[in-house]
Amino acid sequence: MTTYNIIGDIHGRTNWKELVDKTYINIFVGDFFDPYTWIPYADLRRNFLEIIAFKHKFPDNVILLYGNHDYEYLPGIFEESNRYDALNAKKITELLTDNASSFYGVAYAIGERYLVTHAGLTRPWVMKYIPEAVDFLPSKMEEAVNTLWLNDKLAFGFSGNGDFGDYNGESIGHSPLWVRPTSFGKANVYSQTDVIQVVGHTKVKTITETDNAIFVDCLGVSTESKKISLD
Repeated sequence: MTTYNIIGDIHGRTNWKELVDKTYINIFVGDFFDPYTWIPYADLRRNFLEIIAFKHKFPDNVILLYGNHDYEYLPGIFEESNRYDALNAKKITELLTDNASSFYGVAYAIGERYLVTHAGLTRPWVMKYIPEAVDFLPSKMEEAVNTLWLNDKLAFGFSGNGDFGDYNGESIGHSPLWVRPTSFGKANVYSQTDVIQVVGHTKVKTITETDNAIFVDCLGVSTESKKISLD
């Protein structure tokens, strides 16, 4: 039996160390930077590099996914979310660039029942960018999304995917880095199936589960991760 341990948004926090287990496959849903309360850049850098070191020590047991608060620092991306660290942006870009090979991408499938991304896949976004994948099961959807990521990172941006006046991700056309739970729930690409999407991005007090989604961004208030076991 393989156990998958899904860890919510980091934002500079160190309590991920209490959650990881080298015998599990530990999946980080992204957002390694832009803390909610001020953390010195040196501490942010150290924490990120400790996660990278954990990945290097257990390469088959650590999956790192990108979040919107990582995306905004990538080369060629000119979008800034809230708490964007303009003072240290170049340093963060260098950190992410130097360690790009440690990242898996944007999507990770757990069997054919679960798909992990930062914020969730909506049908309108999939239909816009990878329409051939709209009915794919998680393993093929993972491949399609990560291939798009390699070829066209701008498809994952905030600009161009939302509705006029939307400044928070509350549009069903937003990407799996930005869409918020209300819009995601209205347009979950797997809403008519038994596939469950596991996402972070929006704070919850505890792991929260609905019919087609599990929300895990709770590290700010609890030390909890979602464990999924498959034979």
